Amino acid sequence: MRIAVFDLGTNTFKLLVAERPEGASTGLRILHEEEVAVFLGRGGVERGMIADDAAERGLAVLRQLVDKAVRLGARRLHGFGTSALRSAHNGQAYTERIRKELGLEVAIIPGKEEAGLILDGVRQTVAFGAKPVLVMDIGGGSTEFILATDRALMWKHSFELGTTRLLERFPEINPMALDTQLRMGQHIDSQFELLWSVVDRHWPATLVGSAGSFDTIAHLVALERGAPLGPDTSSFTFEVAEFDAVKDRLLALDHDHRTAMPGIPAHRTDTIIPAFMLVERVLLHGFSQVQWSRYSLKEGAASRFLGAVNT
Repeated sequence: MRIAVFDLGTNTFKLLVAERPEGASTGLRILHEEEVAVFLGRGGVERGMIADDAAERGLAVLRQLVDKAVRLGARRLHGFGTSALRSAHNGQAYTERIRKELGLEVAIIPGKEEAGLILDGVRQTVAFGAKPVLVMDIGGGSTEFILATDRALMWKHSFELGTTRLLERFPEINPMALDTQLRMGQHIDSQFELLWSVVDRHWPATLVGSAGSFDTIAHLVALERGAPLGPDTSSFTFEVAEFDAVKDRLLALDHDHRTAMPGIPAHRTDTIIPAFMLVERVLLHGFSQVQWSRYSLKEGAASRFLGAVNT
């Protein structure tokens, strides 16, 4: 069975077309994956709405992605809406319009369900052990955290704080002055108080960042090492000091210099700044290393659906 998963995020829409490897009971054979900048939350996420121009951008992109999935032979299409659609008063109306115009059912999922799907994806690329690991997934509208071992899911939570929300609150990033860094850091700390209590109780040493903004962070660190990540690389481990060195250099640049910097996709030229700030605040709580996972929500969802199909 070949399926397509559509992840409708606050900044980007993602498509994954996958199937089970022939003769296997687990794992994914990825046939196509694609990420398109939509900025669904732009101009509305902090006001709890999907703006008209954002809605039209989203529909235009989805129409192309649905057509591509069908051409690739996907027999089942599954859509997921996350933070921007969760918090928008017109989110349900928008998904109904998608259903009528494109025939795609989009489920607006709670934050904790989103976190669970993320963990299912990450487990396919990262080996968990007996000691707790903290998984972090940064979106435009929300950030998900999951504490887990190889045997158990210990805790998960979705915070309605993401890169787009931070940019709308703290737009002065070109370059980012120390005062803005301090104010953003204080705001993040105040929003993550629940996380701090969990981390202080369980002391995870490794932070695993899944996909999205972490794709860019991992690629920037790898470029700094002089060893770019290959297209088939699914995980990558680096030290906190390496992260700090890239962050300090990046925060001192303005928009134009970030645009010219290798490793930063055009749609993350600005949102990568609050992403680095979010990760920095977490790493201050005693983490010794960072691990990146290419897999996240869409791979976790595909794995669940394909598992159900094959049983």
